[in-house]
Amino acid sequence: MARFHHLLRGAAVLGASALVAGCSVMTPIQTAELYNAGDGVRVEVTEDIRAENLMVLAEDEGEEGQVFGTLVNDSQEDVVFSVTIGDGGIRVPLEADEHVVLGVDEVVVVPQTPVAPGAVAEGLVEVSGFGTVSANVPVLDSTLPQYADYVP
Repeated sequence: MARFHHLLRGAAVLGASALVAGCSVMTPIQTAELYNAGDGVRVEVTEDIRAENLMVLAEDEGEEGQVFGTLVNDSQEDVVFSVTIGDGGIRVPLEADEHVVLGVDEVVVVPQTPVAPGAVAEGLVEVSGFGTVSANVPVLDSTLPQYADYVP
């Protein structure tokens, strides 16, 4: 009788393990999905041409701001990126398989930040030959310590 209970318990554990493992089949793997890993926004013009983690750092609405993010060209074509937020922007050529980090490689100033920190500003990302994409770009201030040294 004890042997029967031992076998029954083993079968129950095996069945529960199979059931739990089966649940993962129906659940997508999150790391395989594209998402914004930072505080900024991802602006996808095409799968290979995009802006990553785009944001504006400014102390207040109407004050000078600076744009941060990365422009990525994973395509096999040379392109020209234009990023416009408020009255500020940049136009920068990117060769095939190249990227540029805004705020590090290129400084982009917004003379008057159009919205207060905590809100989103309309941004336009244009890529030659691929069109223009509008995005809601977050505006952040020095409240978060990691940005305090970068707010103009």
